[in-house]
Amino acid sequence: MICCVRTPHPSLVAAWLTAPVLRGRPLILGGLAHERASVTTASTEARAQGVVEGMSLNQAQQFAPDAIFQAVDEEATARVRQSLLLTLHHFTPDVAAGEDPGCAFLRLDRLALRWPDRSQLLTAINRAIDAAIRVRPAIGVASSMFVSAVAAAHATATVPLVVEQEQTRAFLARYPIEVLPLDDDLREYLELLGIKTIGRLQAISRPAFRRQFGQKALEIYDLAVGDDRRRLRPWRPAVRIEESEPLEPAVDNTQALQFIARALAERVSASLLAQGLGTRAIRIKLDQESAPALMIEARFAYPMTTAGELFDGIRPRLLRASIVAPLERITLRAGRLEAAYIRQPGLLMRRDGFKESIADAVARLQEEYGSSLVQRAEVRRDAAPLPDHRIRWKPA
Repeated sequence: MICCVRTPHPSLVAAWLTAPVLRGRPLILGGLAHERASVTTASTEARAQGVVEGMSLNQAQQFAPDAIFQAVDEEATARVRQSLLLTLHHFTPDVAAGEDPGCAFLRLDRLALRWPDRSQLLTAINRAIDAAIRVRPAIGVASSMFVSAVAAAHATATVPLVVEQEQTRAFLARYPIEVLPLDDDLREYLELLGIKTIGRLQAISRPAFRRQFGQKALEIYDLAVGDDRRRLRPWRPAVRIEESEPLEPAVDNTQALQFIARALAERVSASLLAQGLGTRAIRIKLDQESAPALMIEARFAYPMTTAGELFDGIRPRLLRASIVAPLERITLRAGRLEAAYIRQPGLLMRRDGFKESIADAVARLQEEYGSSLVQRAEVRRDAAPLPDHRIRWKPA
């Protein structure tokens, strides 16, 4: 399921955070009333008087003479947008920014184990956003981005609107065709044919719609029946995870260097875990006292998170490093960051080294928990079709 989170335009939220007294008053952003510019966005109170986005500021003043006019604070707007996405990213890395500045999407599938009660999850998201940017969002949940966006547009800040997959067609059928991303020509054509609601459009078969309106218009038809093939394009925060330690006095033996590297790996691991990330590469910088700095990189087959995994990749590189002078500083930086939950796909990699990775993982598990924990399954093809009969377990 896809969750759509919709807030007022970030520039409005930024203005409210700067001056809370503006809440509840007609506010128009885009410039001062006498300037030759257009409305970027307006508060609900200004919209109720007829102000719309794109309208000239002069005309907006005629519709709402008592409104407050302000320029958009671009930096504050960007901070609000960033805060919204970062807040959602704390719940799951499957976050995407919507085309509407006040809209964001997140996939809920991977949160089912941690949040078995979806209503509690939506309440937590609502409260987290309120704590971050001081507004209560409207939340819609559905099986696709388009349907969840429609649901969020018609939800309230207090009650999320959830559309189960089997309810999708009936949910969309009641809305006018204006909720679809129609160009002017197609909208006019549909209205001439008396098709003013999505329900009327759904009554047409897909082949008939294609014959009448062409292949390109099928994207509109698919959205009307709830079939949205777009995928979330994950938004990633600008993250720099780096830990550094000055060495005083300078270190010239590998035992002390490994001890310090292990401590830095633990700090890098803590930062990764706090942000739900894993790293496929650790870059090591060794500053030497009277020689150029050494740059070393440890790469991993899949995203690593724990200090043990990171240090296992770092240690052999440090032992092989060509150190020619005492070290003044060591720095570890995590690169190629990805979502930390991607763990098991390493077992499915089509590359020569993946069997070695499995063997290493098995060896670590046996060493830590005992040899009886990890066993190998052998399938007996001549046995009865029951799991207990067909599978024979042997020591790995």
